[in-house]
Amino acid sequence: MPSLSSGIPGGIEVYVRLVWLFVLLITILLFILCFVYLAMRRALEREQMGLAFSHLATLGLETERRRISRELHDTVLPLVKDPAVSDLIRAICMDLAPPDFTRLALKDSLSDLCDKFSKRSGIECAFSMEDTLDFSPLGDENQLHLYRMVQEALTNIEKHSRAQRASLVARSFSRGSGKSILICVSDDGAGIQNASGFFNGRAKNAFPVDGFGIRSMRQRAVILGARLDFKSESSNGLMVRIEIPLPAALQEGIGRPDA
Repeated sequence: MPSLSSGIPGGIEVYVRLVWLFVLLITILLFILCFVYLAMRRALEREQMGLAFSHLATLGLETERRRISRELHDTVLPLVKDPAVSDLIRAICMDLAPPDFTRLALKDSLSDLCDKFSKRSGIECAFSMEDTLDFSPLGDENQLHLYRMVQEALTNIEKHSRAQRASLVARSFSRGSGKSILICVSDDGAGIQNASGFFNGRAKNAFPVDGFGIRSMRQRAVILGARLDFKSESSNGLMVRIEIPLPAALQEGIGRPDA
C-alpha cells in the first residue's frame, strides 16, 4: 500500500495542470470576447459613418434640387415663349423644390402630390389618410424625407408600372407596444423585377430594384430609421411600404392604434 506522502507530488502536479488549463481557457475566452467587442465596435462605427454619409448625400441632393429649380425658374423660364413649355418648366420647378412645411402640412402636400401625379400620368390615384394622423412631431427634415420617398414611388409607377390605378394610404400602426406611421404606395401594374430582370413573367421594363431613385429611398429610410419594403404579387402590381417608428415620447396622440 503506497504511503500518503508518496501520493502528494502526483496530486500537486495534476492540480497545477488543471490550474494552467483553467488559465488557458480564461485567456482564450477573454481573447474571443475582445475580438467580438472590437468587431461590434467597428460595425457600429461603420453604421454611424454610413448614416452620416446618407445624411450628407441626401442633404446635397436637396441642395442641388433647390439650385436647379431656382436656375430653371429665374434663368430659363423667362426666355421661353411657348405656354406649354412654360407650364412644363414650372411643373418641374415645383417638383424639384421642397414643400414649405412651416406653411403647408405634409398631409396636404401628399394629397397635392397625388393629384398632380394623376393629372400628369393619367393614372387614377386614390388618397386616404387618417384624420387624426399628425406628422409634425417628426420635424420638417424628416417630413421632407417622407415626401421625397412617396414622390419617388409615384414617379416609378408612372415610368415603369403600366398601371391603371394607384393608391396612397397613410395611417397609424402598432407593432407590439410601439407605435409607427405607416405609408403605403401601391399600384396594379407590372410589379417588380428580380435579379434576372423579370417578375412573374413580365418584361424587363418592370419596376427596377437597383436604380438611383430606389437607392435614394433606401438612404432616406436609413436616416429616418424607417422600415422600407417592396411587396409584389402576381397580378397585384407593387406596394411600397414605409414604416416609421415613433419615439416613445411622441407616441401619444399620433392617430389610432392598429386594430
